[in-house]
Amino acid sequence: MAQAEMDKTYDVSADKYFKAVTEYENYPDFVDGVKKVKAARSGNKVKGDYELSMMGKDMSYSLNINEDPAKKTIDWTLAKSDFFKVNSGAWKIESTGANSCKVNYSLEIELSMSVPNFILKGAVKTSLPTMMNSFYERAKKS
Repeated sequence: MAQAEMDKTYDVSADKYFKAVTEYENYPDFVDGVKKVKAARSGNKVKGDYELSMMGKDMSYSLNINEDPAKKTIDWTLAKSDFFKVNSGAWKIESTGANSCKVNYSLEIELSMSVPNFILKGAVKTSLPTMMNSFYERAKKS
């Protein structure tokens, strides 16, 4: 199992960053490896169906996502996957000014296939900064 957490401050409002994260169906436009996302909403609960290419393999999975727009938090758990045994995590977006926010991203994953832990942990930790910056760039455009 691989776990990772990252904090970063951005010069964009918390509202804009939260919007970029919660517009799931736009992910293929700016998140590397994401091919398609279908999001079914019911209030602040979302069922997200993802298709992506990761580590040279195409895969699909579903997440149960909970959003709290007032607190600017998003958390998720795995609903269905042949590739993941575990995929859970959270976004916490905190306003630090009119046009700045602190973002905390945490993730825990375990694959259904055997991958050495040091490889999985390394892949997760190196991809986090790039992924978080992708959301920042998207938020700046909104």
